[in-house]
Amino acid sequence: MSADKGVEAAKLSRMMFDEMERKLQALMGEKHTKAVQGTLDGAWQTLGELAQTGVKGVQIAMDLITELIRDLTGVVSFSITPKPPAEIEVDIKLKTTSEIPFKESVAPFVEVEALCIAKRIHFQALVDKEVNGLRCNINEGFAVRFNTPLGKPTVDIQGTVILKRDEKKQLVMETTTNIPGTNFPVSITIPLKVLLSQARKKVF
Repeated sequence: MSADKGVEAAKLSRMMFDEMERKLQALMGEKHTKAVQGTLDGAWQTLGELAQTGVKGVQIAMDLITELIRDLTGVVSFSITPKPPAEIEVDIKLKTTSEIPFKESVAPFVEVEALCIAKRIHFQALVDKEVNGLRCNINEGFAVRFNTPLGKPTVDIQGTVILKRDEKKQLVMETTTNIPGTNFPVSITIPLKVLLSQARKKVF
């Protein structure tokens, strides 16, 4: 990398660090300032690598992660940990589990009927500029409950998913999973922003 590109990446890294710190402080409140700063400590190497994707990549990472945390109900704690060279690990703890009604037909006589959220959400993320989103490797946190002729099984969402905004600028999660009891894969677009807003209204 040339000296000029290195300087530019460093500037973007500083911008990302400052902006994410500002957003997370606004999200968690002034009393959590030290916790927010601790969350971001040691992030420079990863932020530098992300900064090399340009302003667009920096903005994608900041906006999507902070929006997800903000929209979740009952956040107890969270951490954003750098995983060089260009990955971010996100770990969010919630007060309780939740099930949010969500109807989507995915095959004849088969539909998704609910999004299930665990007390811990844990994933690694890389910026994917082609989809203007994050390519996430989900370890735990999300599941979908199906309604099928044979019952209502719940399937964990694991592996690669895309976290991005749809054409209405709403936060969504795109995933692929097999219909329970088959090898037939189906693609599901989960309207996270809409569902999490509904869940918050029920709580408050």
